[in-house]
Amino acid sequence: MRKSIIVVLATLVFAVIHAQDKKIQQIRKDYNELKASIAQLTSGGSAGSGLLCVTLDNNPYGTSYPAVGSYHTTTQFYYEPYEGRAPQLRMAIEHYAAANQKMYTEVLYRENRPAFVFLKNNYDGDDDRRLYLEGDQIIQYSENNAVKPYPSDDDRRTNLIDYAEVLLKQFKAIKGYDR
Repeated sequence: MRKSIIVVLATLVFAVIHAQDKKIQQIRKDYNELKASIAQLTSGGSAGSGLLCVTLDNNPYGTSYPAVGSYHTTTQFYYEPYEGRAPQLRMAIEHYAAANQKMYTEVLYRENRPAFVFLKNNYDGDDDRRLYLEGDQIIQYSENNAVKPYPSDDDRRTNLIDYAEVLLKQFKAIKGYDR
């Protein structure tokens, strides 16, 4: 009896891990396909890709901010337009620089919901964080390629889910769909 319970539990754990791996593989496939479309778009071969890009350039002339020094942020929103309804944001890419801190963020969206968030931050050493999502559920979170539990609310670092939502709100405001 005890062996059967252990076998059943091991089988369930394996099935859950396998299902998570499949979801992550699909997100990675979607990510790679989208990055290929973006590469075509930026190289001028965008015919048929259906993607458009809006770029938000904050402080392009490098004016010094009080208590920060140099500051510059560039955010690119890649989206698919739809006639008669809100455009679908596919990816947001942000380059952030304030004094010596640099951050690079990518968010892959599915149906205007974050599916993957990548953040590279050099503030406290090299911080490389990845978050895979399905709807509101976290599939996997990793820091520097080590799978870990998602940080608690009192963690002082950027909350990746909230940050992805902020970028989506910026996009909607730019396109006039923030009502």
